[in-house]
Amino acid sequence: LSPDTLTRPSTVRNEFIGRFFNSVITSVSASFLAVLIGSLAAYGLSRFAYKIGWMRNKDISFFFLSQLILPPVVLALPFLALYRELALLDSMVGLILLYTLMVLPIVIWIMRDQFGGIPIELEEAALVDGLSIWGAFFRIVLPLAAPGMVAAFILSLVLCWNEYFFAALLTATHAKTIPVMVASQTGSQGISWWSMAALSCAAIAPLVVIGIFLEKYIIKGMTAGSVK
Repeated sequence: LSPDTLTRPSTVRNEFIGRFFNSVITSVSASFLAVLIGSLAAYGLSRFAYKIGWMRNKDISFFFLSQLILPPVVLALPFLALYRELALLDSMVGLILLYTLMVLPIVIWIMRDQFGGIPIELEEAALVDGLSIWGAFFRIVLPLAAPGMVAAFILSLVLCWNEYFFAALLTATHAKTIPVMVASQTGSQGISWWSMAALSCAAIAPLVVIGIFLEKYIIKGMTAGSVK
């Protein structure tokens, strides 16, 4: 990264750029999908009463959250077999779908508290004024829940960005991400400490910048709904 070597051909730099964009595409896409789907699910759980067999709203919420208990290694073989049949191995689409499922329980958990802290009287007033349920959701509820959505998005982004196990298991060449590249700096001749340190710093930097600029939204989102 020095001025003398910045413009010279570099296999490591070219590979890093490719892995960096892979991480950006997969992490941002998965986080966006998780926030979109999770917000709709969380709103339904906080506003409507569901009954699925013996399960009620609290049971459904616990079911989503309990998915985090499963260690990733338990899901390795099923996903490997499934992705082989669906031709999703070594594809960013496969990683995006997997990462979305991975962070979706956390998003539902955060957003359920967010929507639960918004007075339902605001929506009732909007319905009286002529808005539909969807209109009240998009025009009244979502703007008030924006800090929580930002916090959920950032947390999902961090988890997806740092995920290594499935990225190493389900990718080979085209869809590898930064954590896989950092871990690959170990070989038969030892550990390439200089490249590992440089790659680690470059991988952490975007998350640090995002955290600095969106700190106030993260704090608001994580603390909203904590006080009744």
